[in-house]
Amino acid sequence: MKQSLEKNTLIIALITGSVIWGGTSVYAEEPEQVFTLDPMVVTAQRMETRDLDTPAAVEVLNHEQLIATGGNNLQEALKFGTGLMFQSQGTKGTSQGTMNSKIIIRGVEKGTLVLVDGVPLNQSGRYNLEDISTEMVEKVEIIRGGGAVLYGSEATGGVINIITRGKRPNKIKTSFGNYEQQSHAISLQASKLGVSYAYDKIGNIDNISDPNGGRPVGNYYTITRGEHNNFNIRYDFNEKLYFSHTYNENNAHYVYRYKPQNGAINKDVIHTIKNHMSKLHYDDKSIKAVLYYNDKKQNAFTKARNSKSKPTEYLETMKSFSNAGYHDKSLGFDVQKNWILNKNTAVLGISFQNDKCDYKEDSLTLANNKYTFASRDYERSMYSIYGQYSHYLNQASNIIFSVRETWTGSTKAEDLNGVNYSKFTPEIEYINKINDDTSVYAKAGQSFMMPTFTQMFGSGNIVGNADLKPQHGNHFEIGFKKNTDNHAWRLAVFNYKIKDSIESKWIDNNNVRYTNEDIKNTGIELNCVIDMGEGLQGNWGISYSNPQKYSTTTEYGATTNGRWRDYYGKLQLNGGLSYNKEKWNSALNINYVGKRTRDVDSEESMKPYLFTNLNVAYKPDKNSKIFLNVDNLLNRRDITTASTSTFYTLGRNFMLGYEYSF
Repeated sequence: MKQSLEKNTLIIALITGSVIWGGTSVYAEEPEQVFTLDPMVVTAQRMETRDLDTPAAVEVLNHEQLIATGGNNLQEALKFGTGLMFQSQGTKGTSQGTMNSKIIIRGVEKGTLVLVDGVPLNQSGRYNLEDISTEMVEKVEIIRGGGAVLYGSEATGGVINIITRGKRPNKIKTSFGNYEQQSHAISLQASKLGVSYAYDKIGNIDNISDPNGGRPVGNYYTITRGEHNNFNIRYDFNEKLYFSHTYNENNAHYVYRYKPQNGAINKDVIHTIKNHMSKLHYDDKSIKAVLYYNDKKQNAFTKARNSKSKPTEYLETMKSFSNAGYHDKSLGFDVQKNWILNKNTAVLGISFQNDKCDYKEDSLTLANNKYTFASRDYERSMYSIYGQYSHYLNQASNIIFSVRETWTGSTKAEDLNGVNYSKFTPEIEYINKINDDTSVYAKAGQSFMMPTFTQMFGSGNIVGNADLKPQHGNHFEIGFKKNTDNHAWRLAVFNYKIKDSIESKWIDNNNVRYTNEDIKNTGIELNCVIDMGEGLQGNWGISYSNPQKYSTTTEYGATTNGRWRDYYGKLQLNGGLSYNKEKWNSALNINYVGKRTRDVDSEESMKPYLFTNLNVAYKPDKNSKIFLNVDNLLNRRDITTASTSTFYTLGRNFMLGYEYSF
């Protein structure tokens, strides 16, 4: 109750304060997002290029497109993208501690590198997109396909670069819906200083998982509350230099129930994530530099409950109280120099990141009056040199060479020295402009991902594996891009094989150990964006691939005959229709994934998922907007996981809100 009162007080204070702020502010009107069939892209080449001139499969979503998906956070907003697979162990952006939500690119579960303004968000293998409010984002650039040697470790599936808002509009926004949903946001701009705050909450949701997939079998989950706080401040010293700080807080209360005891509650777990990210950016087009610090605390407080029925062995051995958490700290910098050499271009850069992680857990088991305390500190430094050279062959063609050398040092877990790695990754790309509106490209490159601290050394219920190898892959892709007066066609055919992919295996009902297995995939993606005129735009996509894994152990860690087996989904159909004219804005988004297979040795088939969302907004005057969002229009109970567990989507839900600009 106290926390809720504090949150509401803060919201009221911010809204009230906007009146005072508005008296001294420079009016910042919401910038009009111009629809384009050929957007500019920065992420793929580290230099600004048109999509048509970029030898990669790219999707760019601007702020208005993200809002039109109805997602309050980026995990929800990105679930309609081509070649992207949605995975979640909670509803509407709630996450179950370290088992956070994921956006999987081209079937590589542990291969999505997330950047915020070019700064790596990934820490200990987690990136928590559910903690990033769409209100804070200017646009998102998605680069599908591994081998992104310009960004280093973890980009084995692709890169998601989140570009936050610079100068922002002065506005307040509030909405309410069923399932006790509420969402509030405010943004303010005064000269060089911009401030934004967003808060969202969801109430009680029963039976979000299936007992048959629980640990142990019979265990299932209910959420009693989930909430997010997002705060961002940015100060522009001049056109070249700015500082920004973001604070995100995520709280979720999960209740663990046990079906064999008539749904008796066996424990409550409160998951909390607190994340600070500070960045100092410099960019004069020739030199780009960023100094950053990322601090994330992830904690789970668990309290067991006594069952009224006869206790099972499982309940008797449960910890009565436990408090466990990770504290990740990353300090780093990245500096790159760009050259324009007549008709050629070059990029040379260096980067450094020091990662530290503190793990602590204390617990009490009342059954035997046993108190335990465990802690472990980890540290590793990563150094990289990267470069790219784009060579002009003729008026129509360019060939691009990219390389990266990465090595680690000082890897340790307290008094234990870990393995240090060194990896060289090259990439070659070729693009041919058939004419001003048509291009073809081909690329071949390598990717890699370092094991995390807990995967190597262990912590909590994770048993360390000192012999774990980095995963590294070979990636190949050819593509075709064509723009017409009102269509933008994009076709990509890809193949990759990743050796020593880092995979988790259950040892028993409670403990997990990571091992290396190979994965591969071959697929095709076709999508089209259409400008129909009169404010009407559409898009559709289809992708088919065959993700496979070479398993030598089952999902429970038992040795088995090595063989290639299917996993995840093979077929995706997605599309959207939007209308923006005068006082009306509306958008319908759909994503279907079929031919799904569980990531288990038995290759159990799964029903397809079908995500749908409708967003409608009406502007009665220049400063006001009334909006309605309806998610899961067909009221489906889709499965959002693909391993042994089964978690479900939220039923049909809506949000009705009001926005005022000043």
